[in-house]
Amino acid sequence: MAFTSTLTRLVTFDDYIHAIYQRQNFVEEADFQSIKEALREAYANPLDLNKVTAASLGALGILSIEQIKSFFNHLAATGPLYSRYELQAIPGFDLTTIDLLLPFVYVVESYHLPSHYPKINQNNYNYFLFRYAPSLSQRSCKQLPALGNLAKCMVQLTCNHLNDITWGITARKQAGEAFCWDHATYRYGFNLWSIFLMVKHKKTIKRMVIGDYQIGYGQGLLLSPGYKQLGDSITSIIWSNNLGIRPYKGIRRTGLRGLAITSDLGPIELTGFYANNHLDATIQLDQDHKPYSKRIDDTGKYDTIHQLDKKGTLHEQVLGCTIRKQYDRNQTEMGINLLYNHYDLPIVRKEAANKRYLWQKQSAGSLFYRLLWKNVLFFGEAGLTLPHIIQAKKSKAVITGSIISLSRYVDLSLALYYYGQGFYSPYGHPFKRYTTDHANEKGTYWGLIFTPLSSWQLTTSGHFFTTLSPKPQLAIPRIGHRLMTRSSYTLSRKTIWVIQYKLHNNPRNKPKVKENNQSDTTTVAMATQNSLKCKIDHQLTHYWRTHCVVQYTRYTFLGKTHDGYALSSTQKWKVNKWQFVCKFIYFNTDNYATRLYFYLPNPLYSGTQFTPYYGHGFATTWLICSWPIESVRFEIRYSFIYSPDDLSKIKSTTTSRCNRGKHDGTIQLLISF
Repeated sequence: MAFTSTLTRLVTFDDYIHAIYQRQNFVEEADFQSIKEALREAYANPLDLNKVTAASLGALGILSIEQIKSFFNHLAATGPLYSRYELQAIPGFDLTTIDLLLPFVYVVESYHLPSHYPKINQNNYNYFLFRYAPSLSQRSCKQLPALGNLAKCMVQLTCNHLNDITWGITARKQAGEAFCWDHATYRYGFNLWSIFLMVKHKKTIKRMVIGDYQIGYGQGLLLSPGYKQLGDSITSIIWSNNLGIRPYKGIRRTGLRGLAITSDLGPIELTGFYANNHLDATIQLDQDHKPYSKRIDDTGKYDTIHQLDKKGTLHEQVLGCTIRKQYDRNQTEMGINLLYNHYDLPIVRKEAANKRYLWQKQSAGSLFYRLLWKNVLFFGEAGLTLPHIIQAKKSKAVITGSIISLSRYVDLSLALYYYGQGFYSPYGHPFKRYTTDHANEKGTYWGLIFTPLSSWQLTTSGHFFTTLSPKPQLAIPRIGHRLMTRSSYTLSRKTIWVIQYKLHNNPRNKPKVKENNQSDTTTVAMATQNSLKCKIDHQLTHYWRTHCVVQYTRYTFLGKTHDGYALSSTQKWKVNKWQFVCKFIYFNTDNYATRLYFYLPNPLYSGTQFTPYYGHGFATTWLICSWPIESVRFEIRYSFIYSPDDLSKIKSTTTSRCNRGKHDGTIQLLISF
């Protein structure tokens, strides 16, 4: 009955994240963010395999469409699982897949498990997290004076009672923010607080969240759990937009604050929600001295007087509901989303800046579906928005597609989408490429995954898109496309080779240059970027693993060509209750257009870990993790970046600097109980 694990050294959340990222074909950094959020939640609260839905399994990014179908066919044929060992009997479930899946799921069973398997708390997962990042570098001389010191701090407490009641508090202070008590500016010690209470499986209530929450149904046209879909792989994101209501534990002002309830009314699932939000916005006055807003800021950072003046200046009320009917053990569904937004001040849409129309209210609705038939997944959503103003017209959006598992060797993905010019969805994040406000774009996507051998996988995809009308970033509508090819080969289960090529053709505005008193009438040109990435991941010994990456990019615009390359090496050691990670990066690129991204080691639950680099210099990151006892995890992270040039011209994280070097550090304590 027992089987041998192929990933016996993966004992931490970071290990599994890295293994899943290497094994799957996440060709864009943005593709992996939604997967990582779903993995983080499932790691804290594992999924019951006898109650899990197809959407929840797919959101983990571990199983293919064919494997998900095989899993539910097995349940239908044999009944509920009595042991996780039964996963071996499901067609298509190899040992590596099972090993990656086990930390995020559980089965109520009585069989004894081998000692090397991670212990999963099935009913209770309570933890206290404290993260502190001291100020090791000076603030840029080009930035405005800060209200407080440059240290960053976050505190998070989550408690789970019998897997039915969960509550949590998150508080954070960012660099430059003042730690003070000021009711006028909504600052109570920390500058931002997030609080939630979640109740599950209480009589007719399937799930209820009070406080800060997110909600996702359909394909993200109107409601999405907060992930920005900008990647090249639609396979990795179609599940993540359909997870229902969930608590929001983040430190950005992107969630809803209020009440959301999901109930089962016979065969129908009904979700109702209300939110009362105070948003950050820049308030301006029109010709009649009446206030209005042009932009809503969701960064939630209040380190200067200018940023603090925007805090909570726009009041929003959101009312909505979702009606959903599921079939075939929740593998197939149809539903409708209804949404109403109201703001206390008028808003000027970005693409309507020249039309100068204002609006404060909007009604929206969408129909969505998902059908898993044999080895084909069909999905889609069609939405309509109705601003409550005379000058504006209704706008529509639609996305539809399918993922086809032609055989155990070939998977095909297809998608079409159209987002109308005036389509406005502040809490939607549908699949897209160019637009920044989920409107004014249409496109097509195709993807092909070919697995000739269990150890070799080839992936190729194409994304063609165009804007529908001019916008500030693009003077005239133009067509662009992105192509990608990737080969991944696993050698003797200890070594992974990856080579990837990408071609991007994006339309861009030309710089405004006048010669001989005549301006160029052609305002838009194509920017071409070719990128090549080679990676190797190898386990040298039982305690030592190495990872090396080489990247090269060439960017051409208006006849000028810019190049950039980077090298990185990551070494990971594990000895008893200690883990050491060291990453070294050397980068040499001409400008920001040739920036290159790298995955950096960070403490557990620390959010986005992909960092862009450009300019000329090197960077290093060290992470030390210790488990003095089973319930305590202590981590220290140190980063250093150096350039012989002025670092104000080099961007590596989020802000520019005026020194040649920058230090960065983080201390984190995680206590589970």
